[in-house]
Amino acid sequence: MAFCTKSAVRSVEVLGEVFEHLANSDSPDPEKDIDTQSVLDELQNIVVQGAAVARYFWPIREGQQIHAHRAAALREQFDIQDGNPLRVCKPLRDAMEHFDERLDKYLAKGIVGHIFPNYFGYDGARDGVPIHFFRAYFIDSGIFEMLGERFEIEPLANELLRLNGKLDSCLEK
Repeated sequence: MAFCTKSAVRSVEVLGEVFEHLANSDSPDPEKDIDTQSVLDELQNIVVQGAAVARYFWPIREGQQIHAHRAAALREQFDIQDGNPLRVCKPLRDAMEHFDERLDKYLAKGIVGHIFPNYFGYDGARDGVPIHFFRAYFIDSGIFEMLGERFEIEPLANELLRLNGKLDSCLEK
């Protein structure tokens, strides 16, 4: 778990630097200075690591008692409730891992309008023309979007930071 949370924390730190640049830049469009691909990769890493950690608390093979007991004990030890942000990781991680299949289905619907393979910026006003984001992060709302599915990243990042602190404390003891 510590490996995963530390990796997520590194991504959160990188994103913190990006957002600090956005807040302190004199540029009229500071988001244009950002390497969109790299930022989206860091966001994706947070989700992937969050999903890996979530498996400890909610095992995939729920019917096996040995996994259920371990998960229940860990949830209690780390104060993890069912409404924890880590629970949303699996659908988003699945969207990322099965992107090729979801893209096939998405494109099969026949799309028209503006297509953005990668986007990092504001979720601006729509002018009636459909907009399609394959992978996007909206800096004004903190929403990560993939093929029309939207997810909040900040609660997940905050939970991974919290868990990393608890894990660091455990490792020190």
